[in-house]
Amino acid sequence: MERIKINDKTLIVVNNEWVLTNPTEFISERKNNKSIEVIEKPLSEIKYESNYQKIIGLNNVADFNPELAIDFEFVKNIDPNKEIFYMVDGIPTHDYRYVYRRLISKKVKEINNLGINQAIAIWGKREGKNGAIQIKTFDKDDVVIPIIIN
Repeated sequence: MERIKINDKTLIVVNNEWVLTNPTEFISERKNNKSIEVIEKPLSEIKYESNYQKIIGLNNVADFNPELAIDFEFVKNIDPNKEIFYMVDGIPTHDYRYVYRRLISKKVKEINNLGINQAIAIWGKREGKNGAIQIKTFDKDDVVIPIIIN
């Protein structure tokens, strides 16, 4: 862990589920932990053209608290530079930063990309002109059952 070099173009993914919002502090607290596996992940995991130059995966992180993390599914599927209408758990917005802050420590249940025609049909020409993204998260009372694929 002590050999990890990070900057704003490095994405740190914990247990293949969470992206750290403050990786420097997290890594400095665990730099001597020998049980954590460090791997470089392919940049192709990000589904849009991004500024990331490196994705580092930290696996076998026990008792990880996602308090300062965001779901990797969101980060790898949603382009922050695309002007689009978001509907997050029924709350509408055009602001990516608002969506990002709202999703910290929440597990994404579903992400739906709606095309322009469908978005206009639902929300009108002003909101739907660039399409829309619907994001649903798990409630605190929902049971999240992990799926293991071999």
